[in-house]
Amino acid sequence: MSKRIPVFLFLAGLSAGAGAQTVNWANDVAPILYDHCVKCHRDGGIGHFSLVGYNNAFLFRNSIRYMTETRQMPPWKADPDYRHFAGENVLSDAEIRTIQDWVDSGAHPGDPAQAPADPVFSGNSEIGIPDLVLHTPPHTMNATQDEYRCFVVPAGLAQTAFLRGLEIIPGNHQAVHHVLVFEDVSGQARALDQQTPEAGYVSFGGIGVPGARLVGAWVPGSRPRLLPPFMGIRLNAGADLVFQVHFPASAYGMSEVSTVNLFFTPANQGIREVSMAPLLNHVAPSLQNGPLFIPANSVKTFHARFTTPIDGSLIAVAPHMHLIGKSIECFGVDPAGDTIPLIRIPNWDFHWQGNYTFQKVQKIPQGAKLHAFATYDNTLNNPNNPSNPPKNVSLGEATTDEMMLVYFLYMSYQNGDENIVLDSTLLTTALPEMEENEHLMGLQVFPNPTTGPFVVEYELKQAADIMASILDLNGRVLKIFALRRDAAPGIYRESTPAEDLPPGVYVIQIQTEGGGMLSKKFIRTNP
Repeated sequence: MSKRIPVFLFLAGLSAGAGAQTVNWANDVAPILYDHCVKCHRDGGIGHFSLVGYNNAFLFRNSIRYMTETRQMPPWKADPDYRHFAGENVLSDAEIRTIQDWVDSGAHPGDPAQAPADPVFSGNSEIGIPDLVLHTPPHTMNATQDEYRCFVVPAGLAQTAFLRGLEIIPGNHQAVHHVLVFEDVSGQARALDQQTPEAGYVSFGGIGVPGARLVGAWVPGSRPRLLPPFMGIRLNAGADLVFQVHFPASAYGMSEVSTVNLFFTPANQGIREVSMAPLLNHVAPSLQNGPLFIPANSVKTFHARFTTPIDGSLIAVAPHMHLIGKSIECFGVDPAGDTIPLIRIPNWDFHWQGNYTFQKVQKIPQGAKLHAFATYDNTLNNPNNPSNPPKNVSLGEATTDEMMLVYFLYMSYQNGDENIVLDSTLLTTALPEMEENEHLMGLQVFPNPTTGPFVVEYELKQAADIMASILDLNGRVLKIFALRRDAAPGIYRESTPAEDLPPGVYVIQIQTEGGGMLSKKFIRTNP
């Protein structure tokens, strides 16, 4: 006598089996890998192998599953429950399950014709075609301890330029721990370089030049991003760039040449100047309970603080610690006592640090206090501890020493800065740009970005009443700048003032009474 299988169990088993069998690389897994992984895992990328194409994905399928289900990859360390950032690279639970189902069901390729096109990268750059490419001189590490070597490279600028982005690509990722980029207008760094027969000179701490200005940095895990076209870090004509490269002791015998891609603003007028500095740091008066010293077999938490002297606008934040760092949290408290969460990294990873750009510019009012709390685990419970048994760890430049720094990219506040969008996904998830339709076509906004008046041009294809408006990204009408009754078909140009709008991203919307609508985003900048 055969047993009857309950219908709901049969259907559940059938559904699970059918679902697992339908998961394939072309339709399900390739979009995940191409969105989250291949910027690093590609030929010429910092990943150790490529995940472009089915064959590569199949070869590394088990590693992909393990690293994603343990959330070691993608290496996004900022807690998304604390604060969201531009370019946030976090897999959803559903995406992780899709990868698991794909591997468990045999890692089928699917129909290659339905797969997304292989991503195309511009040479060795992740973010486009650079305006200027520089290289550090060739160097072979011959020191048996950590070395901070400063390479002086003339920028070759005939006039002031504003840096929207700086992309550093180490030629040997095993040889380079981090790179700091300074601007020197005095020629002193060049003179120091000329005193040594080899390329560059050694300098711990800074670059040994008073007045040199930090303009960029690269640490493991950092990803380049471009500032809006009306923001930039000033570079002076005739200045030298000094690349302070940290070669750890483990790089002995290795050779390296780094490529530096520079991206400038499209114009030099109306640019908001941006600065970079470790406002929270490991020395007094910032460090509140120093010195930074972690005895062997201890866990210690340190507190740094900074009071803002003026209204400021934060663009990005980048914490920095070394091997025994375990967690760091940074926030602000405004004069009213309200807390402004900035970043929390609950599981610090020395090998995957980052520069985190806010989704919108974050205003920090005058008198606000910035705080950072960093915890260090100098016990054998920390698998990253370089010493067994643990040794006392102090503040220092070596990889086995420790640091506590929180760098900020910032500018002086101007009215409306908090409306400046830095994350393009906010634009696509807010009001969409409407396409041409049977009533309207050819909507253009110029100049865009604009510092003042701008022109809106569109074509009306049939007689109608027209209303032209400016909206914010939440769809709220801020201004109606044109109303036309029984407008005849034709091309219309509306000259529109924008001086009364704070800097930010807005939407132009053209409507007719017959239901036609066009919309386009535009950016208002400061003059």
